[in-house]
Amino acid sequence: MTIQTMQAHLFGALFLLSNHLQLVGDRLDEAITTKQWLLLAVLLGQPNAKSTISELASQLGSSRQNVKKMASILEEKGFLVLKQSEKDRRVVEIHATQACLEHLKGREEAEEQFLTSFYQGFSEEDLAFLVQLFHRWQKNLEKMESMYAGEE
Repeated sequence: MTIQTMQAHLFGALFLLSNHLQLVGDRLDEAITTKQWLLLAVLLGQPNAKSTISELASQLGSSRQNVKKMASILEEKGFLVLKQSEKDRRVVEIHATQACLEHLKGREEAEEQFLTSFYQGFSEEDLAFLVQLFHRWQKNLEKMESMYAGEE
């Protein structure tokens, strides 16, 4: 197999893996999708579990519109509160609710089982190597984002 063939195969495999991971992950919890869970995970990683739509969009590599739509759905479910910033009326702040925290706490065991199944057969060395490789891809994508945005 040539290097170009391997690159093309891996490029396509990343999308397929992502799609399958999302499909299976969405079956884990009827209340929230995998993408909604990721939004919540990133939000809860922020100081005071508080952020803005723009900040979350940047961290998720998503558009503001997609984050606002997901956040609005999660607000309807009682997992988030969206409100205009008191400092800047153009900014929408997002806060996790107690119901959100309780829901996520209730699915911890299912998440652990999910991850155990997903990483079955991977050694610690395998995982460490994958972390390095994905870090390289992330750095390359950051450079590409700048290049394709006309910033370089």
